[in-house]
Amino acid sequence: MYDSLLSGTSGRTGRIVVANMFGHEFSKIRPRKRTSPPSLKQQLIQLRMKKCAEFMQSFRNYACLYYGKRIGMKSCYNLAMTNLMTNFIIDYVTETITPQYPFISFSKGSLLAVVPLTLTLDTPETLTVTWQDNSAANPERSTDWLQILIAAKDEPLTFFIENAAQRDAATYAANVPVQMQGKELYVWLAFRDTAGELVSNSVYAGSIV
Repeated sequence: MYDSLLSGTSGRTGRIVVANMFGHEFSKIRPRKRTSPPSLKQQLIQLRMKKCAEFMQSFRNYACLYYGKRIGMKSCYNLAMTNLMTNFIIDYVTETITPQYPFISFSKGSLLAVVPLTLTLDTPETLTVTWQDNSAANPERSTDWLQILIAAKDEPLTFFIENAAQRDAATYAANVPVQMQGKELYVWLAFRDTAGELVSNSVYAGSIV
């Protein structure tokens, strides 16, 4: 346990835990160790958390920087995880967890968003994405970099491509990972400016088999 006017209070006394986070001091009681096995509902909630963490693994570093702005104690990571948890729907009757892909997002910001056009699979290994060049010949917008997130049905991990192509290119051919080939693919797109300071909201571009 330590107490400092400069660094704040932090530590543990018995079951009381005191922590200083972002200038806010919190105290709470440590939970007792579980002595009984988790219920089915608790198991499903824990499984959803695991699935969301796996889904975010490929773009976690990006989300920690570019998923909106911190709200109180909620970091960008917390906000991105909340989006996933909200859209991985638990059915307690059938004991299933189903992602609502169109409502999932990986990027949140004020930059001019992507206008998706087409998704095509020229081969099982190559996914071609096209979008509208909506830069209106503005050099600051024409050079924004496309960010691509790809998920596959029944595949726990996603595939994230940073700085794939610039806005005015209007097309990009992505290599599909082996474990995703032959499966239904779900695709999201977003832009980030060349300075790495601004991003757009991600947009669900659709799915393709």
